[in-house]
Amino acid sequence: MMLRAGRIALALGLALGTAGLGAAQEPDKRPQFRVGVDTVSVSVTLLDKKGRLVTGLPQDNFKIFEDGVEQEIQYFSRGELPLKMVILLDISTSMRQNLPLAQEAAVGFVESLAPGDEVQVVEFGDRVLTLADFTSDFEEVKKAIRSTEVEGATALYNAIYISLKDLEAYSRDELDRRAIVVLSDGNDTRSVLGFEDVKDQARKSNVIIYAISLRASEADLKKEKYRNAKFELDMLAHESGGVSYAPQKLGDLSDVYDEIATELKSQYGLGYVPTNAEHDGKWRHLQILTAAEDTHVRAREGYYAPRKARHRRRRSKEPH
Repeated sequence: MMLRAGRIALALGLALGTAGLGAAQEPDKRPQFRVGVDTVSVSVTLLDKKGRLVTGLPQDNFKIFEDGVEQEIQYFSRGELPLKMVILLDISTSMRQNLPLAQEAAVGFVESLAPGDEVQVVEFGDRVLTLADFTSDFEEVKKAIRSTEVEGATALYNAIYISLKDLEAYSRDELDRRAIVVLSDGNDTRSVLGFEDVKDQARKSNVIIYAISLRASEADLKKEKYRNAKFELDMLAHESGGVSYAPQKLGDLSDVYDEIATELKSQYGLGYVPTNAEHDGKWRHLQILTAAEDTHVRAREGYYAPRKARHRRRRSKEPH
């Protein structure tokens, strides 16, 4: 079912919601790890010195530290965890010539996903619209992608922020991976939210951001607005443990989506319960080390600890 209603509601921020799941395909056999509210999960991409993915290593090749203290890895997987992902598509008027190829590249990406993965499709122009809510029905997802039509300006920050909040609100009782793949051809011209708002939310969310910028040619980057836009997408991707891409030709877009799909299938999933049990809302720095020589780890740099629930005090009744 196509959802055409707008997702933005602003009042000192954005009030957001999520909808139910669809499931037209049987999930494949994957390991399932039940997790508690204090479980910290980290998706890790391991690269050799030439930038190639390193896969198939066992758990004992990894160590994880929180604020310098080694943690016990209690959950480990190799590219097997289910994926919950948002595909964000820019439909601003500047995409008029590029949208058909962008649609088909995104459709090809969806076809590479595994049964049981769940996808949400969101378009952003003047508004941010959800075209397909989280579902494993990939035919519905592809139909939603092909339904996008060009209109309006570029509400990029609103779209990323909303998607981060949607993924954050999604119930989680098993270890999984969460990602946003955002494609845009320009700078933000419409959002109520700013870059700092989105960056702060990205740091709070356990979501990998893959950013694809279509205005990153040498000529484009001579213009400050496109240079700034690419820098900010680069930073969001880096903060989250993802990658920012800048294909020089639209025809390279399918290869970019292929790279993202391959990386998602090659990631290691690590999970642990922190030795620091304080619910103080503070930033915790993460460091993942590997015994594999000449390799580079890419993962999120840290997370915010949960805060203690606040309880309102009841006023005692004054004696009459």
